[in-house]
Amino acid sequence: MLSLRSRSLINKPTIVTLGDPSGIGPEVFLKAIEDPKLKQYLSKIILVSSPKVIESSLLALNVKQKINLISDIKNAQPDSINLINVDGCKDFILGTPTANNSEFIIKCLSTAADLAFKNSSCLVTGPLNKSIIQSHIQNFTGHTEFLKDRFNSNEVLMFMTNGNLHLGITTTHIPLKDVSNRISKDLIKNKYKLLHNGLLDIFKLESPKIAVLGINPHAGEFGTIGDEEQNIIVPAIEELQHEGYDANGPTSADTVFTNTKYDAVLSMYHDQALPVLKTIDFHKTVNITLGLPFLRISVDHGTAEDIAKNYSANYESMMEALLISVARNEA
Repeated sequence: MLSLRSRSLINKPTIVTLGDPSGIGPEVFLKAIEDPKLKQYLSKIILVSSPKVIESSLLALNVKQKINLISDIKNAQPDSINLINVDGCKDFILGTPTANNSEFIIKCLSTAADLAFKNSSCLVTGPLNKSIIQSHIQNFTGHTEFLKDRFNSNEVLMFMTNGNLHLGITTTHIPLKDVSNRISKDLIKNKYKLLHNGLLDIFKLESPKIAVLGINPHAGEFGTIGDEEQNIIVPAIEELQHEGYDANGPTSADTVFTNTKYDAVLSMYHDQALPVLKTIDFHKTVNITLGLPFLRISVDHGTAEDIAKNYSANYESMMEALLISVARNEA
């Protein structure tokens, strides 16, 4: 996805959380750091968790890394899993999530996010079970919304990528019936600009050409299938064009992915574009939150409790998330 430059030192640390200890987060993290592409960067990968979360996985996967407990990132070692301890982890069983650890999971996330903010670094997050977290935080809808609120960000964007196909999602975890009322000209413009800037910052794409999707079939067919395109999306695109952005559309979602002239696509809702991305390359897809005071990068899969006991999870998404972070921190 992104190539790492040949350097022995990295300017900033990568801060990592594992998500739910009952899921595959610990497994995919350990598999990723054992990969030769990442193993040389262990001194700049800081895990925020409890030793008990990864000890059984170390044994099961036959990973020979020792755990280096630290309180300061300056004390990280190159041959260890450098871990900042968070207390409060209750006993857990792989594949059986429990609300008993919801407070611990959020404490890890909050501690790690604060470290990323303090060090102007990247935060890499493992998967959590939203229904479990809701026992601790009412109406919890995910990492993106939680971090937006924690850092009082005006606007954030869910940016999904597999390195070749780049997607911005205008509305995220809301019912489909609410999408039409939620989108607005200003919202589309703000999300578009976050996507544009993310493409420049992370992938160094100058003057990216971005397709803006309609919300209705065939992008509304000039108002014959809904009026959101004419009333909301077209005015947003026209204003973006006037400001100098290469905004295109509204484009129909059923054909846009056959057109290779676009650098990225801005969709109106969650399931409008994500099935295409995940079908093309599920394992290497990552979820990036743009608009926070630091870059947050996440695996694009859930806790997968059904396979957690088997230690058979694919770790490519975690590896890609860590590779993006390491490369970004070197810049």
